[in-house]
Amino acid sequence: MVSKTPGKKKCICNKIELLKQITGDPQPLPVAEINKIRLNLFTERNSDYTRHLVLRGKDIYDRYHRRIQDTDITAIILYVRESPHRITKIDLCYNKITDNGFFNLLKRLLIKGRSSVTDLNIMNNNLTYKSIEHLSHYAKYIKLKKLRINGNELGTESGKFLAKLLMENDTLEFFDIGETCQTLTSVAQIIGGFRSDNEGNTNIKVLDLSRIIPLFNRYPYESKWLAYHIEFLLERNSIITELHLQKNQFIAHDVEYIIRGLKNNKTILYLDIGYNRIGNYGAELLAKYLSESPQLIFLNIAGNGIQDIGAKSLSYGLPYSKIRALDMSNNKLTDQGVIDFLNTIKKKFFLRFLNIWGNELGYGSCEVIQRMLMSGTLFQDTFDVKIYEVDELLYAAYYPNPADRSKHFYYCELEFGYAQPIYHIKRNVLPENETKSHISYTIRKDSEPVNVEFESTL
Repeated sequence: MVSKTPGKKKCICNKIELLKQITGDPQPLPVAEINKIRLNLFTERNSDYTRHLVLRGKDIYDRYHRRIQDTDITAIILYVRESPHRITKIDLCYNKITDNGFFNLLKRLLIKGRSSVTDLNIMNNNLTYKSIEHLSHYAKYIKLKKLRINGNELGTESGKFLAKLLMENDTLEFFDIGETCQTLTSVAQIIGGFRSDNEGNTNIKVLDLSRIIPLFNRYPYESKWLAYHIEFLLERNSIITELHLQKNQFIAHDVEYIIRGLKNNKTILYLDIGYNRIGNYGAELLAKYLSESPQLIFLNIAGNGIQDIGAKSLSYGLPYSKIRALDMSNNKLTDQGVIDFLNTIKKKFFLRFLNIWGNELGYGSCEVIQRMLMSGTLFQDTFDVKIYEVDELLYAAYYPNPADRSKHFYYCELEFGYAQPIYHIKRNVLPENETKSHISYTIRKDSEPVNVEFESTL
């Protein structure tokens, strides 16, 4: 084939086959082998010249039909220790690592002076309380800043070891122990690790205590005692900025304890109590608290069934708050409840992030939303509803909020749902200075919106 430019021809040869003829066709590696060559392909480069080793179970399984096991830990350790670059993060989520593999990783890699790893994600593996026991024994000697062990069946016996880890470690800042089969007994021990009068932890900034389970299935779950411990935590800790309490079956009266603790706390900026059962009375209590203009910036009350009465109560408290990001999706609001809530959005501190999908959106609310989008009160880049018109009537459609990728990052989902071909090493652009609140939102500059993507820190 001759190109349009005279004197030049376009090459139509098979470059891959030609390269094999020059270099030879090497035998493929065994499927079960995890070695330095393959680990290097899963190492992401960062703008600050560090590296992230990402070995997510779904990605590995789609490529090699297996997941990371205890027998692969030695190869990972050798690769990290012999790497000429600083590997600061290891992601091993959704694999089949047991207590033996974790102890090998802990003793040979995570102890100070043996590696540069400060971020470990080992969620949804096969760890038990024994791994936490080993971790607590080396609490003084590890330098991890982020630790995610959610999704492992740690059980009640891990409570005392988690408390010991919190009290003896002085580097951990992000701690996720949600959905680890904790009970009220173990939670009481964990909260004790934050006691300032008992040399408790003073470094944790982000804490996840989602999905606490009852001790016995035959007895009712007393959520008020968990709410009491949360109040105790908020009153005696002046470091935590982000607290996640999803799926804990909190009712309206439990909100009284939480708010009482919030009033005595001056650092919480992000409160997540989504998918509980606080109802309209719990929303009224939150509205009264928000009317006092607290320091909260982000509030998640999705899936709490607050209904129209709760939405109307929030409409009285929100105008006086500093809330910039709000999630009110799936709360059984009718069209009138949505309108009552939307009429209070334009306030001193504009909402830069809003989710309301899952409620009833009729023509009246669609009209209000369209007017707010046109006036600049809401931004489509930070809103989960899109308005469209058919036969001169307005309808609402679900529009995945571009600024809301918290669930995507929290559950470590693949970008396209399945493994992509590795054409080149992935490069990440890291922020130079992380904010204390770790919350970003859309800001105004010269009357034009500047969109900043919101990401969860966990």
